[in-house]
Amino acid sequence: MAITQEELARRLREARERAGFTQGDAAKALGLVRPAISQIEAGKRKVSSIELMALSRLYGRPPQSFFEESFEKDGIAFIWRTIEEARKDPTIQKEMSRGIEVVNAILELENKLGHNRTSFSTPTKYVHRVRTKWEAVVKGQEIAEQERSRLKLGTAPIDNPSAILDSQGILVLGIYLPPGISGFTFQSDPAIVCAVNSADAWTRQRYSVVHEYCHAICDIEDIPGIVTRTEHAKDYREIRADVFAACFLMPEEGIKNFLASRGKAIPSRIPAPQIVRDKIINYEARRKERVREIDFIDVVIMAKTFGASLEAATWRLRNLNLINTEKQKAFMDKEKGALGKKIESFFYALEPSLSKPRQAFLYNAGQRLFSLAMEAAEEELISRNKLIELLRLAGLTDEEIYEIPQARRSGG
Repeated sequence: MAITQEELARRLREARERAGFTQGDAAKALGLVRPAISQIEAGKRKVSSIELMALSRLYGRPPQSFFEESFEKDGIAFIWRTIEEARKDPTIQKEMSRGIEVVNAILELENKLGHNRTSFSTPTKYVHRVRTKWEAVVKGQEIAEQERSRLKLGTAPIDNPSAILDSQGILVLGIYLPPGISGFTFQSDPAIVCAVNSADAWTRQRYSVVHEYCHAICDIEDIPGIVTRTEHAKDYREIRADVFAACFLMPEEGIKNFLASRGKAIPSRIPAPQIVRDKIINYEARRKERVREIDFIDVVIMAKTFGASLEAATWRLRNLNLINTEKQKAFMDKEKGALGKKIESFFYALEPSLSKPRQAFLYNAGQRLFSLAMEAAEEELISRNKLIELLRLAGLTDEEIYEIPQARRSGG
């Protein structure tokens, strides 16, 4: 579609306002003075291709979107507007812009290669507006159980939550975000994108991936985007997502099987049917062996086995009535002490399978960008220079890039 300079100017102004940036913010990103942006948005000054690229990156839009027939709202504009501190902090702004650029590059490559994103397994939508805290808790648990069943996950711990979202066609990003924000989810047609705070502990990141998955399957049809903030913890949507994440990562049957393997949380009475006058009478008998209580070491190993924090593990045990409030508090107090930290570090070293990874390899967006860029290069749909640009965007170093034959100069 051919658009006039005036229409392009209007769209640039609209994109800036939707994302919550001032003309001064835009000028700073381009290395210009504010009146220059004012002239561009008034249609009195042409915007160069380099300037358009910079503004597109800032507003989180592909450059070509400014020339398409429809110029609709995008979820990322909602995210920019909501996370005001990201617009003010250059480091966070750069991180978010890069993450959005990765998403846009993926969608552009999929279009070039003829990949239909709608052919991915679309996540089931559980659109249900919760009206009370209790309803949020019940629905979070129900949806977690339904999703684990639908995905045929059984009761075992989940190794890589990001892989589950990937199987549902959802892109996952790790982005350095301000403290107090654990993640966000938005729709960027035709993709759903979930981002988590890469500055958080790895257990928190795993939890956040699943928390944002709940927003993707429950909330994103109602709103263009949602930001998960600590200060919004009492919001019913956030309560539902928290319960969903805990139940999804630590299913009830899986926890009980784990504890039973350690001789814990076993009922004190067992079924003991008896035949009386040719009839089977069911009653319960007390176990002969002593019932052993759950202790701090059990919780430490359980948390590491299911890839959760000790706080989340104790919350889940309390929620299942396997420990009381006093014991939950005692476990949390113990973790904060020197002995508790020593016990945790000891079990990390003792059981290699429970060791903390050096970093949380949870995200699929960089991997997908890499594979699409390589496929496009093989089919000669992109130039060598474009391939190098995309591989850098995917997170590869120049040394790693130039080990790839397609990235080398001819005869090099």
